Amino acid sequence: MKPINLKIKGLNSFIEAQEINFEKLTEKGLFGIFGPTGSGKSTILDGITLALYGEVARKSSNFMNTNCDSLNVSYQFQMTDNNIKSYRVDREFKRDNKTGLVRSKSAKVVEITCGKEQILEEGIKQVTQKCEEIIGLKLEDFTRTVVLPQGKFSEFLKLEGKERRNMLERIFNLQKYGDELSVKLGSKIKGEKQKSDLLDGQLKNYEDINDEILKNKTSDLAEIKEQCKKCRSDLNNAEKSFNEAKELWNLQIELKEKTEEKNELEKNEDDIIEKKKRAALGISVLKVKPYIDSYENTIKQIDKVNTELSILKNDAETIKTEKEKNYKQLEIYQNKKDNELPILKVKEQRVNDAIEEKLSLGKLLNEASDLKCDIDKLNEKLSYANKDLNKNNNNINSLNKAVSESENQIDMLKFDEEYKRKINEGIILLNKYDNIEEQKRVLNKETVIAVSNISEARKNNEHLSKELKTEEILLKKMEEYINNLNENCPGDQNTLLALQQKLISAKEKWDKYNEYTSSVNISNDKLIELKKEMTAHENEKLITDESLKHVNAEIKKIEKENLAITLRSTLSEGEACPVCGSSVHHGEKLEAIDTSKLDNLKTDYDLKEEKIKNLNTVIGKLQANIEAVIANIISIEEKLQQLGDEFKSCSVQELENKFEKLKNDINNYNDVKVKSEKDVKAINEKMNNINIDYNKSNAKLNHNNEYLTKLKNDFNAKDEEARKINIELSALKDELSIEDFKEKSDEIFKKEKEKAALEKDIKKKRESLFEEQALNDKLKKAIISINEELKEKNATLNEKSITIEDKKNSIKNKIGNEENLDNLKNSIVNEIRKIEDEYDASVIRNKETEKQYNECNEKIISFQGNLNSLNQRLIKDKEDLDSALREEGIKDIRDAKDNFISKQEIDIMLLQTEEYKAEITKLSGAVEDLIKKINNRSLNEEEWLEIQNVKNEKSETLEMLTENSIKLEQEVKNISEKLIYKKELLNNKEELDHKLSLLDDLEKLFKGKKFVEFVAANQLKYVSIEACKKLKEITGGQYGLDVDENGRFLIRDYKNGGVQRDASTLSGGETFVASLSLALALSAQIQLKGTAPLELFFLDEGFGTLDDNLLEVVMDSLEKIHNSRLSIGIISHVESIKNRVPVKLTVTPAVSGMGGSKVKIERN
Repeated sequence: MKPINLKIKGLNSFIEAQEINFEKLTEKGLFGIFGPTGSGKSTILDGITLALYGEVARKSSNFMNTNCDSLNVSYQFQMTDNNIKSYRVDREFKRDNKTGLVRSKSAKVVEITCGKEQILEEGIKQVTQKCEEIIGLKLEDFTRTVVLPQGKFSEFLKLEGKERRNMLERIFNLQKYGDELSVKLGSKIKGEKQKSDLLDGQLKNYEDINDEILKNKTSDLAEIKEQCKKCRSDLNNAEKSFNEAKELWNLQIELKEKTEEKNELEKNEDDIIEKKKRAALGISVLKVKPYIDSYENTIKQIDKVNTELSILKNDAETIKTEKEKNYKQLEIYQNKKDNELPILKVKEQRVNDAIEEKLSLGKLLNEASDLKCDIDKLNEKLSYANKDLNKNNNNINSLNKAVSESENQIDMLKFDEEYKRKINEGIILLNKYDNIEEQKRVLNKETVIAVSNISEARKNNEHLSKELKTEEILLKKMEEYINNLNENCPGDQNTLLALQQKLISAKEKWDKYNEYTSSVNISNDKLIELKKEMTAHENEKLITDESLKHVNAEIKKIEKENLAITLRSTLSEGEACPVCGSSVHHGEKLEAIDTSKLDNLKTDYDLKEEKIKNLNTVIGKLQANIEAVIANIISIEEKLQQLGDEFKSCSVQELENKFEKLKNDINNYNDVKVKSEKDVKAINEKMNNINIDYNKSNAKLNHNNEYLTKLKNDFNAKDEEARKINIELSALKDELSIEDFKEKSDEIFKKEKEKAALEKDIKKKRESLFEEQALNDKLKKAIISINEELKEKNATLNEKSITIEDKKNSIKNKIGNEENLDNLKNSIVNEIRKIEDEYDASVIRNKETEKQYNECNEKIISFQGNLNSLNQRLIKDKEDLDSALREEGIKDIRDAKDNFISKQEIDIMLLQTEEYKAEITKLSGAVEDLIKKINNRSLNEEEWLEIQNVKNEKSETLEMLTENSIKLEQEVKNISEKLIYKKELLNNKEELDHKLSLLDDLEKLFKGKKFVEFVAANQLKYVSIEACKKLKEITGGQYGLDVDENGRFLIRDYKNGGVQRDASTLSGGETFVASLSLALALSAQIQLKGTAPLELFFLDEGFGTLDDNLLEVVMDSLEKIHNSRLSIGIISHVESIKNRVPVKLTVTPAVSGMGGSKVKIERN
């Protein structure tokens, strides 16, 4: 990145806009930024980072000047890679009115091609990201690359131990590999250990879960499922009997209910017949009712019309009287309107005219008063203006006199321009002569150094040539040795891996073989034991079966005897026996049966039956176990056959011995080979280094020869140039008759300074004179204007006075001496309004009365016509009513009204009749249908209860067995899931233990920041190589920089045969050039992240601590390393450095009221 231009405004101490042209500033390669402490030198770097990254490198958020509300920064730069591209970044910041904080307002980055601008990005974050993409560096890397903190590297050269490691960590930005990584690793280990503890806790919950428990539970589940199957079959039979009985029982109940319901319904038959008769009569009355209603309604309407007609006739008489009265009043009000009203209207108009003229008179009086006030103010203003004019004339005279005196003094201080030019020419020649003499001294010094370098380079070339031949012989011997070693190679890692896999496979097969054989033996032993146990239980079952049969026979015998005795005891003498048919019974020979013996036998029978049941269960389980063991033996024998016999041909021990031997041979071969290859590589590297050193030394020799020739030519040229300048100086001194150009120049400068001060003073006085003359003209114009305005206002006042008198006379002529015109007007207006209102009201009353009278007469005529129509309708309605009563067989109106029933009641009665008939029919059919379904069957309550009990018992038994089966099924499922989860936990535990082992190894690696030291040492190796190149370049090949195995810096002194010495032995100047080389190397290392090299960097060093000799070394070094692609800027406030820097940017500190800090580019 090459800077082109920077504009800043409102940043820190820069209030007004300042522009820095970096093309001019960097044209000589070396430049300086100078200014006192606090003037704003570092703010220039802040402006660059603020433009590119939206923030300053010092991470301050309060970077806007306190006197500004906005901040603008614009930075133009050039990127040189394969193509040259120019960019400009513009940013604007505003201060938040509420919080006072600085906020970004806008940002954009543009690409400038052939003078045309193309916007690449807009927006704060987008512009920052685009700048990072263009440059390839983030803010931290950019700052570390552009600003080289020389003091840190001077210190770094001599640090050791923990302080040195910490500084390495900071310089190479390795915090993420140090404490940060250790903390993350510790947190990770802690988290994994917590997981391990959690897994251990979870595994404790599964200690009582194993395959044996699962097997037992599965066996119990199969047994209970068989019981469920048998019980479900019994329940189906019981439910079938229950459903048949339930159907019969429900049919019997329903038959009884329907029969009772039918009998109860037949009791209401008489009531239904009576309702049917009443409904028929009600229907007839409903047919006649419309005729009755019409007849009675007509009578009511006739009565109503007669009443209303009588009222209307009375109203007509009243309205007629009122109408005559209103007509008389209207005649009176009409007379008033025609005679009195015109006179009052004339009076009203005269009063209105007088009021308008009085208002106009008041306005004229106010205007006259305002004019008098204006005239008084203008007279006062005219007086003040005359006084100011007199004062102004006095000031003009004084200023003219002062200017004339100053011009006379300037004439006395003037020098001839040609004389001044020749004095300046002498000064320039004198400075040029001194510079050439200084350059000649430097050239002499450089010549001596070049001669010494040439001699040293020749000796070094001879030494390197001999050393190279020795290394070539050694390399040839090592290559022959490696070829011989490759021919006797015992094998490689693939050979070793194949043998290791064979060993692992053999181990696994032998382990499985031993495991399977042991398992078969154990299973056979277990099988023998199970068979013995099963035989014992089967024998015990046979004995118990025989005993059970014997007890059962005894019980049946006793029960038969007991039955015979019971039967005989119930027979009477002469009654035939139902068994043998005999009528003779020998009851006296009967003996009583002992019932306790029968009870004991039954108890014994139940116990033996329960025992056989238990034995069957045990035998079933044993049989299942025997089958499982046999299946297991068969499975294992199949696995043994799958292993084969090939692995038995060689023992594991033999394979292990063979593997160890091959491993040791290969390791020894690899160690020797690696060592040999390292030696060859070292020799090659050494030869390469020797070749590089030889080429460098040869290049240095050629360069020094060329440089020596150039120095001699330059010295001769400078000597000739100095001679010519000396001749010109002597001639000029003779011409001007002076000895000391500088003294004469100072005299001229002093008088020119006095002259400039006088001219500046004259300029100020002339400006004041111009202002006073302008004021004079302004005052004269103001006085003329005031006089004209006074004349105009006096004339207007006279006109107003005449008009006022005319208005007063006109008002008096119209209304006399009446003062209160408003009261007079109001009384006239009220009188006019009263007459008009009375007349209007009378007209309205008369019209309303006439209207009411006409409307009343119209209604009377209408009602009389309506009455005639109603009388005719009444006769017709009576005839229709009599005809309808005869048709329905009703005596008269009274009889019809007594038997009237509403339509709704009739509908209800008819509905009840129909429902009764339908219900009787329905119940009769239902009873017949139920009798057919029962089909002569019967079921009493006792039998029904017995069937329900049997079904419920079977259902409860099945429910209990099903519940037990579900529980067992859930248990088997839970145990299976827990076994699977337990295996997952064990696998997780194994993986976690392996992970913790790896983390422990990492913790040991990162303990004590060993990894940081390793990374830093690796980085330092590459930086030191680059630093060595820089140091050789700066010192002309006199010094180099190495790093030993402990990472300490060693200086290689090529002036003393390339001997190494510790960095702590360096002088001040040597330390500076060594630390400068180290800083440049680090900058180059960081720039590798970027897209193109940075063509500028700043040295922010405390140059004030250096003495003159050391400062000379520093400046010589800086002058050597800059080039066309690398400009160096020195930031300092040391005045003595200014003379050594060809171009400098001077920063002037802010002065109150002068717009903040200022910048200026100057050349020596």
